Amino acid sequence: MEFDTEKAAIPLVGLGLILPSLQLDSDQYVFKSDHISPMLPPNVFRYGRRQANGRLLQQWIESPESDPSVAECLIMPSTLKFKDLKKSKQLEIDMDTSPYIPIQVEQEFAELEIMGPTGGAWERIAIDQPDAPPDTKYPDIHTWEGQIAPGVLIVEEIKKAPGFFMAEVCHAIYREHFPIDTLKYVYLIDVCNKDTHSFVMDDLYNESNGLAWPDDKIRDWIPGTAEFEALLGTILGRTVAYLILGAFKRGTRRVSRIRTFHSFDALQMQFAIEEIEQSNPTGTTIQPDSDRSTDSMGPETRSALRRRKNLESKKYQLGLDEETRPTKIRKTAP
Repeated sequence: MEFDTEKAAIPLVGLGLILPSLQLDSDQYVFKSDHISPMLPPNVFRYGRRQANGRLLQQWIESPESDPSVAECLIMPSTLKFKDLKKSKQLEIDMDTSPYIPIQVEQEFAELEIMGPTGGAWERIAIDQPDAPPDTKYPDIHTWEGQIAPGVLIVEEIKKAPGFFMAEVCHAIYREHFPIDTLKYVYLIDVCNKDTHSFVMDDLYNESNGLAWPDDKIRDWIPGTAEFEALLGTILGRTVAYLILGAFKRGTRRVSRIRTFHSFDALQMQFAIEEIEQSNPTGTTIQPDSDRSTDSMGPETRSALRRRKNLESKKYQLGLDEETRPTKIRKTAP
């Protein structure tokens, strides 16, 4: 499973995720060094720029909106809706497919007691670009393919889709079927992305960490560790972080763990999302505002709109984008 996107060709107000040029290498990082940390340069982190990126994203995700650091966050609420995807003349959406639990994560689902397709409320979606130039290297890869169940988003395939931000596409697809505040797990199937895959293979599962790949154990990486921060700072980790930043009010959700495991000769990943309890000065718990779409936010003030536009301009200047390449995905039979 690997992401590939390019700069938006249509105006979208939302996450700044699209790479200005597909000629950029997938291991070229999106954050400028002077925006990584106000205190520490990347070379003081054990895992370098990836860890620095991940720490910054984690700070943006977990800090309440009253925190001054959140004002520097360049990721705005996602506004893309599923109906926008359906209206697009570039895309062809197929929902007439039979859902199934991918065999790579079948055991995971059983242990987490996630309801399978036989319980209903389960959709499998494939999105293609029928008029896109033929991809001779990966002709069978969908623009987006995955499955949606209550609390679960399974991403199996993504490749470039000019005009659309992939984290926003994931958000729009899930939110079309279930309230976004029910999202608990994001699965990435058969990870082949060069940046994320190479980090796990070469830097995480190595002799200095007492690990080797393939590994017969499930590994859970938790917040506060260098490994968690570095995984969140990889290309695929950042995509999940952008999804959360675009979907939820700051400081209301967080990634509680990143799980990596070997299954069917490939790397599988799971990002667990949990609610952060909010308290007012009297100690009373406040329910977080989970729906960040504009239809629930009401009209924007002039100052808010001005800030949105300024951040949109700034994020494109910084290149805060997804950087990926298409790849062949192993298909799993129903």
